[in-house]
Formats: sequence, structure tokens, C-alpha cells
Amino acid sequence: MPTDRLTESLMMLWRELHLLSSPIEHGEITAQQYWLLRHLNLRGESSIGELATALGISQSSTTTACKRLERDGLVRRARCADDERVVRVSLTDSGKAQIEAWRGRRREMLAHLLDPLEQSERDELQRVVDHVLEAAGVGEPRLLQKD
Repeated sequence: MPTDRLTESLMMLWRELHLLSSPIEHGEITAQQYWLLRHLNLRGESSIGELATALGISQSSTTTACKRLERDGLVRRARCADDERVVRVSLTDSGKAQIEAWRGRRREMLAHLLDPLEQSERDELQRVVDHVLEAAGVGEPRLLQKD
């Protein structure tokens, strides 16, 4: 069982990274809009109803968030040809680029936090993190995965 100190230290590191890199914390976007974009990025095109269910919010709140994101050029809304009551939402290229930019900022912030480590300390940390990820059933980081 991890020590309370280790657990708390890792949680502090996570919070610090979040505060430094989160678009929500930087006032760029609301939490609702952020999670909506993340859902679309992970799951692909979704209906307003599917988004509302996934985010645990009303369909009217989802519609409002989608309209704002559409106005900002991050999503595209389109009525379903088979049933015009259904509105499908997808990320635009700008939306995908924005999500990648936020990920890039998070990577840069984490790299900055790791800068003070000596190479031997980085190697040891990598070994330990790999072990924890393996125990959690998580594969290699995306940047290192082989096709």
C-alpha cells in the first residue's frame, strides 16, 4: 500500500499540473464545454442526447454549450437526415487542433516540472512510472506506441 505521503505528493503534483495547464483554470473555456470537447474527441460524433447523458447535464444545457462552441468554430452541428429532431455534433479541424494545443501545453508544463531532475533521476522515475502503468493495465504512452 502506498504511503500517505507518496499518495498526497502525487495528488499535489497532479493538482499543480492541472492549475498550470488547464484551459478551464486559464478562463479559456467552461468546464462543461471542455468535457464536451473531450467527449467528442474520444468518442467521435455524437447526438445532443448522447452528449447530455455522457456529461450528466440537460439537453438544453448541452445545446447551449454546443451553440457557443460552434460559434467559436470548435464544433459543427448538423440535423440528422433520417430524423430532423436529432442534432449530431462533431469536432471541426479547429476543435481538434485546440485540444491538441491544450495537450501540448500540459506536456510542456510537466516537462518544466521535471527539468530539475538529473538524467539518472529521470531514468529511475521512468522505470517506476512504467511499473505503475503496467500494474494498472495501461499500455505504452501514445508517443512511443508502435503501429
